Amino acid sequence: MEVDGLLAGLLVIAGTPPRWIQPVNGLGERDPWHDTAMRRSVVRAITVAAALAAAPAAAHVAPSTDNNNRYVKLTPLGDRVRLAYTVFYGEIPGARMRRTIDADRTGTIDDPERQAFGTTLAAEIAAALEVTVDGVRQPIAWSQIVVGMGTPQVAAGSFSVDLVAWLCLAAPRGTHAVLLRDRYRLASPGETEVKVEDSPGVKVDHARIGVDDDLGYDYKIIGPGGPLEDDGLDLQFTADDKAPVTSDAICQGQRSRRALPTGAIVVAAAVTAFVLAGLVTLGTRRRRRVGYAGSARARTRR
Repeated sequence: MEVDGLLAGLLVIAGTPPRWIQPVNGLGERDPWHDTAMRRSVVRAITVAAALAAAPAAAHVAPSTDNNNRYVKLTPLGDRVRLAYTVFYGEIPGARMRRTIDADRTGTIDDPERQAFGTTLAAEIAAALEVTVDGVRQPIAWSQIVVGMGTPQVAAGSFSVDLVAWLCLAAPRGTHAVLLRDRYRLASPGETEVKVEDSPGVKVDHARIGVDDDLGYDYKIIGPGGPLEDDGLDLQFTADDKAPVTSDAICQGQRSRRALPTGAIVVAAAVTAFVLAGLVTLGTRRRRRVGYAGSARARTRR
């Protein structure tokens, strides 16, 4: 299979300068790379996570004519990694997809139809992603699902779906490892671009796909998943005391649940065992009392 004259499954290190973005939905100015819900400049450590979380759908590279493209960006922070995932449907496949999204056949894609499509796609991609953080498998829960149709008309072409999730670290800062495999089968696959972006106080030790190691942490895969599906993205980074840590419930809640087995579960098990032992002892005593009472009544009748 060939895609735009290139062999499918080929991994290309993106050593060329960033391409300029063309606005989608009338939002955004010219800007490097693709980032939609994906790019947010990291300025101050204290606000970086909040700024990233609030990033709206903004801009993409120009759409393909007959292929669908995928863009994946990981941004390590002090207590989590931001995962931004975009599917950009090309002009021809996008036009076909719009007809399936228009469930009531009105010729216009309304908000419920757009949301239903985005939710279904997000669930399929989440199920196809295999992510481990410091050796522990972590399910994907999207915090943002943005379907950018450009126009709600069915008689149109390309559009995008932008997803954002947070991969929480077991403990803030320090050295951490993330392995991401993407087994989502994109229809009419064109290119997949994978990028790792650093942030204040974070040093990327390595970010490689298989044996390929690009110093710019920017990879392109032509055609189906290939090395991203098999070997995956191997990311290791070190966050120092300047790395941003956010005091929200997203990662604090996960760390609390992870910490539970080491202490709380042991205590809960001990309490449960004590209660059960007490119930067994109480039941035995009651049975003995009933037996004594029955014997006493029998002796009285005699």
